[in-house]
Amino acid sequence: MRRSIRTGTWIGLLLTIALFTGCCHRVSRVIPPGGRGTLTWTVMVYLNAANDLDEFSDLNMNQMESVMTNPNVRIVVQWKRIATFAPDGSWTGTRRYLVRYDTDAREIKSQLLEDLGQSVDMGHAETLREFIRWARSRYPADRYALIIWNHGSGWRTRTTRAVSFDDEFGSSIKTWELPTAIRPTSADPVMDVLLFDASLMQMLEVAYECRNVARYIVGSEESPPGEGYPYHRILLALMDNSDIPPVEWAKDVVRQFVNFYQQNFPSYYNITQSVVDASKLENVALALDNLAGVLLERRTLYVNALRNARENAQSYASYPEYKDLWHAAQLIKEYTGDGLIATRVDALQTALREAVLYEAHADSNRVRNSHGLSIYYPSAGDYLGRYSNLALARATRWDEWLQQAP
Repeated sequence: MRRSIRTGTWIGLLLTIALFTGCCHRVSRVIPPGGRGTLTWTVMVYLNAANDLDEFSDLNMNQMESVMTNPNVRIVVQWKRIATFAPDGSWTGTRRYLVRYDTDAREIKSQLLEDLGQSVDMGHAETLREFIRWARSRYPADRYALIIWNHGSGWRTRTTRAVSFDDEFGSSIKTWELPTAIRPTSADPVMDVLLFDASLMQMLEVAYECRNVARYIVGSEESPPGEGYPYHRILLALMDNSDIPPVEWAKDVVRQFVNFYQQNFPSYYNITQSVVDASKLENVALALDNLAGVLLERRTLYVNALRNARENAQSYASYPEYKDLWHAAQLIKEYTGDGLIATRVDALQTALREAVLYEAHADSNRVRNSHGLSIYYPSAGDYLGRYSNLALARATRWDEWLQQAP
């Protein structure tokens, strides 16, 4: 889940937007001079606020509006709110907006394109699929990005949340549903950048599932603040020059996210973010499979060492079984002292180095051993059988290792 760093912080951040744009009380209806570039972008934001993150949805929309200055970039938002969490007097239901430039931090001035009414289930994969289909049809572009805004819990499904949890229906989009929701057929365009403004989604399991639907995947190993992405910061590079290569924009998102929270909220320590090259994930899976194979063969030789490596590896939030993959592998290598295991770990770390293009985290002991991709690594007694639904489980022996791991 995304977590609030302090009560009322969103109000201060709204004022930050106004100060950033140089106007606290004046509503500007004139778009300032546009940025550079000739290529067009359509950025789709799947903003499911039908939950306790609703209070931050206005903040993030206002942030988007405050920097919407490049005519080659279109940001379309599907936004849901429900009466349980929406402010008194606010609209409820599901709407589609085209983000428009505006510097009033107190109101949303974007163009309402469609009111989809009540009872739209944004925790259903088909709803995400339809939004993407609609956005591409209405706003075709040279490049596409998708931001999934909501709670997240990595690959797992729980009674409370997975990704895009909709409180109205108690639903969520499962990890294995993401590929066909984002890219139903091979004829559909690949997302240039897929971003998870949600907790714990930068896992190998999630990234591998999405390897054929996006070129670059951005997300957090940890649980970020409820305020989520500082959109007025992460969109600046794109607005400045729409010709920016997708990979460079993705890296800038990582930099801006971490720098924003370090500069403005240094007491919040659980900040992580990374960008992954999806084309390199097959190599990571192959290296992981080879490591799992040797661990299965030599498990009985190093029971205590393997247990200690698992327990001491970097973990995240309330999920002690979510481990930083690089760090877990490094500890396995160090604690066992086995030459063949070391060779397999080295190969895995080489593959990770090529896949994780950029990683940043808070200057904190809490996340200091983060390297950009986490993995599910419980003891055998805590293994969840539905892990076998994942593409990574089918492609590797990691699931077999988890069923025997000390």
